[in-house]
Amino acid sequence: MRTESQALTDLGDLSLVDLASGGDLEAFDVLVARFGPRLHGYARRMLSDECTVQEVVQDSFVAAWRGLHTFRRDSSVQTWLFAICSRKITDAYRKRAPLPIGDDIDDHTAVSTLGLPYPSVAGEAFVDALEASLATLPPRQRAAWLLREVEGMAYQEIGEVLTLGAGAARGHYTRARGALRESMRRWQ
Repeated sequence: MRTESQALTDLGDLSLVDLASGGDLEAFDVLVARFGPRLHGYARRMLSDECTVQEVVQDSFVAAWRGLHTFRRDSSVQTWLFAICSRKITDAYRKRAPLPIGDDIDDHTAVSTLGLPYPSVAGEAFVDALEASLATLPPRQRAAWLLREVEGMAYQEIGEVLTLGAGAARGHYTRARGALRESMRRWQ
């Protein structure tokens, strides 16, 4: 429709926030397109139900739209959006009943895939095992690990997202890494 749409994708995050806070829906759409998949990936790894994941991501962007005027610029747009999403994930945890962990989660008698001729099968099995191990971590540890390993955030940014200090974020990450190392020992 407008030729500026192409130019909007070339703008930096802060410029898009400025335009969106002035009511520019297309600028906000660019932010959604830029960060939506990453927020969805983060929420999917934190929550087990796809409907809840989609609701959390949508609620995160609604809250961001409503709170554009509150963005203080003391953190990146990415950190701000992940912090909103993290709070929505916490709200989702509070709303749902705890899911029981099956007895088969520690099944060490399962056939090892390490000797399979197809690496993609072993890779899928490893990812499945990692997802299962991540699901057993407390939420803050899992969030710290995902934000560090998947999103590549610094401890300071992780702390901002999880409303912790950088040292506490590092502590949650370190505990998560240790627990994952132990639970994934058979893959070493």
